[in-house]
Amino acid sequence: MLPAAQARDWTLRVDGAGPLKVGMRFDTVNKILGEHLERVPAWQRTVPSCFQVTPAEQEGIVLMFVKDVLKRVDVTQPGIESERGIALDDPEGKVGRHYGEAVRTVAHPRRPDGHYLTVRAGEGQYAIRFETEQGRVAAMYAGALAEVLQEDGCR
Repeated sequence: MLPAAQARDWTLRVDGAGPLKVGMRFDTVNKILGEHLERVPAWQRTVPSCFQVTPAEQEGIVLMFVKDVLKRVDVTQPGIESERGIALDDPEGKVGRHYGEAVRTVAHPRRPDGHYLTVRAGEGQYAIRFETEQGRVAAMYAGALAEVLQEDGCR
């Protein structure tokens, strides 16, 4: 039998992934996952109010907390798709086909052959972003708009 977190559908949505929703408090996330996630000690953080953790039971997901509130979910390994079927290593054009006119494309500031493909959702409070490199999806993350627009998570 699979652990509870692995048995869930970990599809990345604009407002979270799997059983988690942006806006949940750290302790609630811990309870839902049935884990003992540890907060990154303040002295180890680049930004004092922000930290990121990876659930033990769900490899490939990184959770970003700001002031102890879930704000963003990053997908770091293949095997997890967005709500519209986009996965790491998919062609950049697939994002446009699946998200249509909602996609806003800008050049990636550090990758000459890369782009940010961003879709805002809700009433503008959420977004999902796909980073591409050489025409393929290299990273994807979703959550609160301000945190999704941060290039390097908590850094």
